[in-house]
Amino acid sequence: MSPASPLSAEWRAALLGGAVGVAVALPVYGQGGQGGPLLFVAGLVAGYLAPEAVDAYAAGGRAGLIAALPLVVWFLYDSTTWFLWQDGWFRTVGSLLAIAFVLGAGYFAGGIGAGIGGWLAVQFGRNEPS
Repeated sequence: MSPASPLSAEWRAALLGGAVGVAVALPVYGQGGQGGPLLFVAGLVAGYLAPEAVDAYAAGGRAGLIAALPLVVWFLYDSTTWFLWQDGWFRTVGSLLAIAFVLGAGYFAGGIGAGIGGWLAVQFGRNEPS
C-alpha cells in the first residue's frame, strides 16, 4: 500500500498543469510580452489530467493561477519605471489592480482550458494513475 498523499487530486492536477503553463508562457512572454493567452494551456493540461471524480474547472483555475504568478512578477518588473513616475497612492492602486487583473485572467483562462481538457480526456480516454 502506498502512503496517502497530502495533496488532493485537484491540487496535483493543478500543480502539474501550472508547471506546464509556466514552462510554456514564460519564454513566450519574454520574447513578445504576450504570455497571458498561454495560461489556457495550464488549464488544458490540468483538466485533462484531473480524475473523473474531481472538479476539472477548479483544477484548471488553480493551474491558471499558478502559471500567472511568474507573469505578475515579470509584468511588475517590466513596469517599474512607469510605476515610479506615478504618485504614491496611484502606484499602490495601480499595482494591486494589475496583480488582480493578471491573476483573474489566469484563473479564467485556466478554467476555460480545463473545460476543454476535461472534454478531450473523455473523448480520447483518460489514463487513471495506478
